[in-house]
Amino acid sequence: MKSNKLQEDGRVGKAACLTRNSYTKNISLEMSSNDVVYEQSPPILTSEGLYNAIKVVNVKKGTEVTCVAKFNGSTIITNTTLPEKKAEGQVTGKVCNTTDTSAQDTKVEKVNMLSMAVLGLRVLL
Repeated sequence: MKSNKLQEDGRVGKAACLTRNSYTKNISLEMSSNDVVYEQSPPILTSEGLYNAIKVVNVKKGTEVTCVAKFNGSTIITNTTLPEKKAEGQVTGKVCNTTDTSAQDTKVEKVNMLSMAVLGLRVLL
């Protein structure tokens, strides 16, 4: 989960919940904020046959944001708080890998991460 810089008034920012390299298309992303800016539905199929999904919400500063990813009967929860002061760049919260990527080629994974990062930045900006 990542949160981006605050808006002009300094009270509202954006938080993104990402899932990468999931073996199932049935991915459900839930976030504690209901002010959804962007939600990708259905998840993107990668060239490796895996799925990526993203959800972006508006959040107020100092508010804890919870991201819940549900798939194949499993639930993964992560939390972060948007900083009180204005952020100049991205603030990284906890990142949770849902699959074992050790068997995959690292070059391919870097390309996947780059495409998801570009997608996330397009949505946030």
